Amino acid sequence: MKKTITVLMMFFSVFLLPIMAYADDDNPITKIKEKMKFNWKVLDGLDFVFTPIGLFISLITIATLIFVVVRVIIKLVKISTGKGTIKDKWFWIEAGLIVFIVFLFISGAFFSFLENIYNWTSTQDLGGKTTFIQSMDHNHKLS
Repeated sequence: MKKTITVLMMFFSVFLLPIMAYADDDNPITKIKEKMKFNWKVLDGLDFVFTPIGLFISLITIATLIFVVVRVIIKLVKISTGKGTIKDKWFWIEAGLIVFIVFLFISGAFFSFLENIYNWTSTQDLGGKTTFIQSMDHNHKLS
């Protein structure tokens, strides 16, 4: 019996240790959340990584744009010699889509879009301030 009580006390103390470690605050989960959240400031010193990546993306973007322009010129030459038709719908859709994507990268609109998504998602409060029971009471009052 004495051994069982000792084992139970040791078992329950394992669960109390994290709470006791952060007992000075009202909510220990808040302090744990601050420690576990990703710190984006570590990326500030990584210019030596992002500069070559940016250069590589720029070169691929320019090469893609040149490739599409050359394909359009070849298509126009084929049309003028009678070997091709201007009604090739899928060619023009593909060329237009590629040019649109290239200009998204060249203008920086793609990264602005990603930045706006990040800013929007970081301000969302998915958990809210209400508990499940409070939201159930609110939903019950509405119906």
